[in-house]
Amino acid sequence: MGSLLTGRELRTIFDSLCPFDDELNLRSADERVTLLAANSNNWWQTRAFVMVSAIGDQSPIIVQFSHNSNTKIGGLPGKIFAPEGIGYRGNAALYGAQANIDWIAGEAEAFAADLVAVSLDHFAVPKFEADKQYKQRACPTGASDKVEATWAFLEDAGLSDEVEDLTPELAGKYEAYLSSDEYMSFVSDFMGTVEIMRPAWGMIDTEGIPPVLDFAITRDIADAVRVGLGNLDMMLEAELGETGQSGDEVEYQVLSDAELDAFAELAAAFIDYTGAEGIAYDIGMKHAAVAGEKHEIDERKLETVQRRIIERTGVYGAFAQHGGTGSAGVARALIGKTNVNTAFLVAGSQGRFESFAAAPEKVRGGDKNMCGTNVETNVYLEAVYNEAVARIEPTGSFGLGPACFKALGW
Repeated sequence: MGSLLTGRELRTIFDSLCPFDDELNLRSADERVTLLAANSNNWWQTRAFVMVSAIGDQSPIIVQFSHNSNTKIGGLPGKIFAPEGIGYRGNAALYGAQANIDWIAGEAEAFAADLVAVSLDHFAVPKFEADKQYKQRACPTGASDKVEATWAFLEDAGLSDEVEDLTPELAGKYEAYLSSDEYMSFVSDFMGTVEIMRPAWGMIDTEGIPPVLDFAITRDIADAVRVGLGNLDMMLEAELGETGQSGDEVEYQVLSDAELDAFAELAAAFIDYTGAEGIAYDIGMKHAAVAGEKHEIDERKLETVQRRIIERTGVYGAFAQHGGTGSAGVARALIGKTNVNTAFLVAGSQGRFESFAAAPEKVRGGDKNMCGTNVETNVYLEAVYNEAVARIEPTGSFGLGPACFKALGW
């Protein structure tokens, strides 16, 4: 025990928490559970999350590492302070991935945490720009076949009217994107990270990518993971559409019955075509919510789409809620995992601030007790830990260890 959960083990836990019964009726509220997916940006956050998972009867928790956090841990100049004139010859994404997986694996073992799963979060593909001249890779990539296969699938599924019209001109632009040095470099970084971290869950962030290209990209990366790497373990999360940022002026649109039915069919087709086991789409959340900002969950959309995915594919595609910090609640189990990042950054920073503000003269005077490691190893760590406990309790997964062990046959 004390080792990290594999993707198949995490899949087993999710299957045991499916919100629908065998007849696809929604289970009662007291039977439903969501998992907390906590984004880690530094060592102490990782430790806090592992501690939350380890205490008492233990709780399943997903600890997430983004491409951005890995490159910062990896020391990429431009992402962190770097003095002028310093050289850098590493691959920051892969260096950071190795450092993060080594640390969390050691933490899980040290604190005897048996239900910690690692996830890759917000590995964002390059934005598609229709007017951009993409620099091409010298080697063939089969981009034309990928676009044609995607369009043929959508036409056969009767969904061509629900996506952009794939004109020959637009198809050529999609092919240039898929064979570009920019896109292929992203794929290389993602595959390298998957090889190093062996995550239980991996997310491809395709926010803002047009639907046809989104289908093609997600299928391409799924094939690269399953066939190219031979990795049949990791759960892949696919993203359909945009989820938005705090402060943007885009209002969330509630779909009519007809619009919702069409979107549900598209989402089911997305899971079917890409082979993804998790999915994200807009349910009214915003990333990076500030204090007091709350967003209501569109539970009607969630229930309709999640049920339709199972009806059409036979797959329970666990829903990943992005922007969990500002969520007005937890739609247990309809949301498979709720992603929280900003709340932990704020809690840690406020803990530091209050510690320094309590005795500013000692900080300015160089008092070792106020300026030493205690600020990180106690003040910051405890603040993040307390916030994680507060965030996991509404999910119903706190102390769920015995049920998870039973599902896993441990």
